[in-house]
Amino acid sequence: METEANVTAFPLAGSVPVVRATDVRADLTAAADPIREQLEGWGFMSVEVPGIGDRVRAMMSSFRDACLSTDPSLDDYAYERTPQLSNGGTHGFFPYNSEIPRLAKGVPDPKEFVHVSGGMLDNRPEGADALLRAFPEFAGHARAVFDTAFQVITTFSDVIRGMLPDGAPSLDLDRGATNLRVIHYRGTGDREVLAHEHSGIQMLGLQLPPSDGGLQYVLHDGTWVEPIIAGTDVLLCNVGRMLTHASENRFRPSTHRVHRSTLQTPQPFGDGEYVRMSSVMFAYPPHAAKQWQIGPDGLKTLDPTWGDFIANRFAGLGTALDS
Repeated sequence: METEANVTAFPLAGSVPVVRATDVRADLTAAADPIREQLEGWGFMSVEVPGIGDRVRAMMSSFRDACLSTDPSLDDYAYERTPQLSNGGTHGFFPYNSEIPRLAKGVPDPKEFVHVSGGMLDNRPEGADALLRAFPEFAGHARAVFDTAFQVITTFSDVIRGMLPDGAPSLDLDRGATNLRVIHYRGTGDREVLAHEHSGIQMLGLQLPPSDGGLQYVLHDGTWVEPIIAGTDVLLCNVGRMLTHASENRFRPSTHRVHRSTLQTPQPFGDGEYVRMSSVMFAYPPHAAKQWQIGPDGLKTLDPTWGDFIANRFAGLGTALDS
């Protein structure tokens, strides 16, 4: 089945390990072998968590309601600059057309999004939870999704550690620094490309079921595929550039993009216009922790921090907020 020229549909539901939300660590740990095979063969990992799709859809619906609200307004909580590097993670609302990817030739992505960090959920630093207090329905759904997603991604990190050489430290994913990005694509016109080809900065990323297809990955053999996760309980785990750096290129970043889907999937958020809702968790170690690398010559601790790594990678990312 072809989604577009040279992109093949990639069904996953029913063929990847099932992980119960009540037994994430036990189930995912038991599935370590097939997950390692996925990473070696595909360049990303995948599990099915029964019930997570409904939770994510409720969160995305409440975020769209928040985007349409005028009193209160998300604009009251928008960034004036980005990124925010703190022990509370990157958190807050990023207005429509505020992110300009490197490959976009100066054209912003047609989206607005919010970052909900663990620090924000814990009101750290003081006042970080103001947006959540203003939009309590969204806050409740986001907290529930965050807690399950963070448990899943930290267990994925344990599987990854087992694939590294002896002496590898924990990936040390930090709840406060980790953030959940919830995205509202709108006003797309006739654009086919909604998010250009990219890989994430983070240690690991967790793609949650979106409202539509169009999320595409390149496999290790160079084939572009479109995993079928919209309307399912399937999650995808990405390798970020932090992990590539820490593993001395043992794992390459998971390269992906978002195109307008050619698959016939429901559009529950459109109301007559094309709207795409999606969400992804970006998991980081503490920003103040020292960078490390492990390879054939053993473990090295470096002088720069992981916060330095993030700042260096953000340096080339265009944002309308910084212009």
